[in-house]
Amino acid sequence: MCKKEIFIALVWIGILSGCSDNQGSKKEEHPPVTVNLMILKVQNVELPIELTALTVASHPVQIRARVEGFLQTQNYREGSFVRAGQTLFTMDQKPFNLAVVSAAAALGGEVAKKENTMQNLERVRNMYAQKASSQQDLEAAITADKTQESSLNQAKVSLDGAKLNLSYTTIAAPISGWVDKVTQYEGSYIVPSQNGLLTTLYQTDPLYVDFSIKSEMMEKLKNQNEKELSIDVILSDGTLFPNRGKISFFSPVVDSVTGTRMVRAEVSNSKGLLTPGEFVKVRIRGVQKDALVIPSKALMQGEKGTFVYVVDEDKIAQFRPVKVGEWIADNIVISEGLKDGEKIVCEGNARVDAGKVVKIVSFKNEK
Repeated sequence: MCKKEIFIALVWIGILSGCSDNQGSKKEEHPPVTVNLMILKVQNVELPIELTALTVASHPVQIRARVEGFLQTQNYREGSFVRAGQTLFTMDQKPFNLAVVSAAAALGGEVAKKENTMQNLERVRNMYAQKASSQQDLEAAITADKTQESSLNQAKVSLDGAKLNLSYTTIAAPISGWVDKVTQYEGSYIVPSQNGLLTTLYQTDPLYVDFSIKSEMMEKLKNQNEKELSIDVILSDGTLFPNRGKISFFSPVVDSVTGTRMVRAEVSNSKGLLTPGEFVKVRIRGVQKDALVIPSKALMQGEKGTFVYVVDEDKIAQFRPVKVGEWIADNIVISEGLKDGEKIVCEGNARVDAGKVVKIVSFKNEK
């Protein structure tokens, strides 16, 4: 090959090489990614938090014998619902009836003695007025009358005590509720200090629902108006209990192991559909004020943690780490990292590069 041909070949190689470089550089220039943006706006959001809970009797009452004697009858079916005032047990009343009769007789004797001392005192006073009796006789009559008055009052107390003990032989339900199995049976000799517990009664209307919640979430709930706090009870079969409950108690103590606090709600249970000891779910319907909520698809996860893309006035996407709060269906409450009025990428973020210009297709306002 001659020198002229070699020179022409090198020129063509240079031209082709230059074209190749231009084409490569053109390939590296990508058009802006098209995205949809959302303008953030603070709002009040309902927090439907679901937690496992346990139903608890609002007023468990131990039914105890108050007098010593033989248990005579059991007047209820174990595990049944009883009304306030309904007789649960009776004890042998014979010795207590005798005690009442004896105390009444003793009282009658003291009444007769009192009448005698009063008449004697009146007689001595008349004689003293006529100077037919001494000062010493008058004082003795007064003392005797006062002593007898004390004896009379003591006899009245004894009769009242005997009647009270007799009333204790009929053991009635102090409240309405579900009554447990018996611990002592007919014919047992009951000594209150030893085996006086007969059964336990559980008031279930209202019913308590106890559950634990993370300390930080509880603080948010505590700062709200109590009228804004209610719960739904979800039964084990997934059905919704017809009555909503109201949160009535926040524990002031944090569990050192779980980092949670106990919360108690109160729910009307007039039909007895719920019983103590059931595991249910509660859905808290609290309201978080001034919250920022974004769709879950706007949230990204990377090596540096959770983040979103914020777009500035120059349409440049910026990496922004955020801290998430509660999930609400397909949305997430953002607790830290974003501000009211900022624009974030809510669609198309998978192709966004931080620091690059984006092409905005549409805006969405979170309501």
